[in-house]
Amino acid sequence: MSEFVQLDEEQIAKYQTFHKKLRVDMEKALQKLQQLEHKQEDYQLVIEYIKNNSGQSQMKMNVGANTFLDVELVNPQMITLDVGMNVFVELNFSEAEKITAKQIQILQNKIEEQKKSILSIQQYIDQVEEILLQFK
Repeated sequence: MSEFVQLDEEQIAKYQTFHKKLRVDMEKALQKLQQLEHKQEDYQLVIEYIKNNSGQSQMKMNVGANTFLDVELVNPQMITLDVGMNVFVELNFSEAEKITAKQIQILQNKIEEQKKSILSIQQYIDQVEEILLQFK
């Protein structure tokens, strides 16, 4: 800030409240970014699975807590894919790969938008903190 402005206690309290709200917004934005990145990683695992396991009828499956079991696939040429809103479809590998690649691109765009949002929130936080530092 180039010029010094006098704020009364009520205005300072409003800035402090706004600062707390911005911190909450930042936490929510970071959590959303993390969720988007995890979902993108899941889709990338599907692509990797399609490329590495096409046609194999036996594989090891993680059943939780890094415990793996040998499993026999009933139809190794098909994959069940979550297409959103708890809707699952069974697709062959080429169809699944197309849909998954598109979902990865959509998620990448959402991740970029979320990062812009986080940057914007951080700029507001920095501005408010600069103002509050002048009055401590």
